[in-house]
This record gives sequence, structure tokens and C-alpha cells, in this order.
Amino acid sequence: MSKPLSKSAKRLIKAIVIDLVVLGVFLGAFSYVHFLRVPTYEPKTLTTTSATPAASPTPSAEPAEQADASPAQDASTPTPEVVDTGLLGGSYAEKFTTGDTVEQTESGYRSANVCIEMSQVTVGTESKPIVYYMADIYVKDISSFRTAVAYDYKEQNEGSRKNVMSTLQLSQMVGSIVAISGDNFTYHDSIAVRDGVEWDKSLPVYGDICVLYYDGTMETYPEPISQTTLDEIYAKNPYQIWTFGPELLEDGEVPSSFANSKANPLSAIGYYEPGHYCFILVDGRQKGYSWGMSLSELSQVFYDLGCKVAFNLDGGDTAVMTYGDEWRSQPQDSSPRDTSDIIYICEPATANGQ
Repeated sequence: MSKPLSKSAKRLIKAIVIDLVVLGVFLGAFSYVHFLRVPTYEPKTLTTTSATPAASPTPSAEPAEQADASPAQDASTPTPEVVDTGLLGGSYAEKFTTGDTVEQTESGYRSANVCIEMSQVTVGTESKPIVYYMADIYVKDISSFRTAVAYDYKEQNEGSRKNVMSTLQLSQMVGSIVAISGDNFTYHDSIAVRDGVEWDKSLPVYGDICVLYYDGTMETYPEPISQTTLDEIYAKNPYQIWTFGPELLEDGEVPSSFANSKANPLSAIGYYEPGHYCFILVDGRQKGYSWGMSLSELSQVFYDLGCKVAFNLDGGDTAVMTYGDEWRSQPQDSSPRDTSDIIYICEPATANGQ
């Protein structure tokens, strides 16, 4: 016959049970807030002095049809007229086509309005290779540089969480030429402005912020972000604001160190000058194919490219790139993590009659 438990043993068991219940409640609340709860949004269009404000695309029930990324686009496809707001100052004329000509291949896209040069780069060592994909982007009109928020397409979203969606599905719906996953702003306190529409404005924010203005310039601001700094940003006409980071260049230079030194899949944007940008997507966590990059290594890539500003976006399972209506990168999972938003390039909104 077993001995009855002592009072101290009973108190210990009771304390453990209470701790487990409290932990369960905490984990349940955390999961609900961060993964299950759909926040209530009240998007607000910001006042702009831009001559060509970008209009958000109208959600459609079916994904936008895309040309095959391999052959040239069908010449019979209607092409927008040239839209040149002077973003590039008349430079890089050789990057664009003339008239209605559109050229789209596996290595890039060219029209009278947009030029995208795609490349795949392998670096690292034989035991730890690193593969990253780059889109070198030239646009004549700022409305070609767009973002899309999954919640705008909740009626077409078959998933249980209406505030997130597959990057591939979202890029197909908006008819992007090239797209990368964004900052996943619905999962953290953010300053989130998308195509001139404010989705979130929470201080203090989680991380650094990156701002793309209507004049095509881009700047990054390290945390903490003060109300004074935010007022100054809003006074300069923000077109896009992302919250994540860290900023990958400080005054155009590689920072001395980063808090996180691990190699991961990464997604980032870079800025050369108004109208000239780049997307970089680093695949990772795939032995024998791509190890991933540290933030220091990615910072060095942007510096070597000559970027003045570079900003890290949500990485890990979220980090992916699409081109046309297909994956451009090789996600580590067959179904990458859904995201709240994407950054993409398309023909200018004003040329499409929006």
C-alpha cells in the first residue's frame, strides 16, 4: 500500500498544476493575439501633393492573368502608353523599350515604363553555398512601385485567417511583374503606409522603419521612433512606410555589427536613386543548396552594389520572391508562411487608367 502524499508534496503538485494552467492561458492568449485574431483595420488615405498618386487595385475574384515568364509577352497584349514623371530624370533610356513593345523573358522585363533585370547569384563555399535572387528595378513613375495588403482581398481568401495570404496568390491577384514578401505588419506594432493609405500607426513600434516618398526617395530611421520624427516623415509626403529592419546601411556604409549574426532566409529592398531600386531574396536553411545569409553579409551585398539605402524585411519562412505568376526563389517549405503584405512592381497606375 502506497504512502499518502505529504503536505509539502501536495503543495508542490498544486503549484505545478497552477503554473501549467497559467502557462496554458498565456500561450493561448499569445496564439490568439498573434496568429488567430484578425485585427480591425480602418485604412485612411493620406493627403498628398503628388501629381500622380497611386490608386489601389480593385480586388478581383480571379487572379490576374499573367504572361508566361519564359517567352516574350504576346505582342497583341495592350500596352499602356509611356508614363514618364521624370523620376529617373531622363536617364537610363537604353533600359526601356519604345512604343508598345513589351519584352518579358526569364532574365527580365522591359517596357516603355518599367525595366526589371533578374539574376541569380551563388556565393559562399562548397560546404555552405549561398543563393540569392536579385531584381534590379527601374521605373519612370512611382506608382509602378506598389504594395498589396492581404486584408484587401479577404473575400477571395479561402484561408481561415483573412489578414494573411500566400505571397504567390497575392502577387497573382494584383498582376505583379516581380514581388517579394513584405514586413508582415499585422503581427507587430507598426507604422504601416501602403500606396498612400495608412493601415497602422502605433508607437512605440517594433523595429526600424523604411520610408519611400512620392518623389521616389527612400530613407530609413532606426528605433526608437519618436512622435517628432514621425511628424517630420508625414510632412514630407510618405508613399510607403514599412516597419521591421534593421536598416542594412547607415549613411550608405556597412554597420559595424548587427544584433543577430545567424544565417537565415532574408528579404530586403535597396535604393540607388529615385526610380532605381532593387529587391534581394536570400534562400536559406536548405543544406547543399543555400545556407542563408547573416545581416552583415546582406549589408555588404547592398554596399557592393552601390545602394545608398537598404532595409531588411520579414525573413525566415516568410521570405520569398515571385516573378510573373511563379516562384522565383526556392522556398524552404512547399507552402511558405503566409504574409500580410507584399511589395511588387507593375506598370504604372496612371497608365492603366486607375
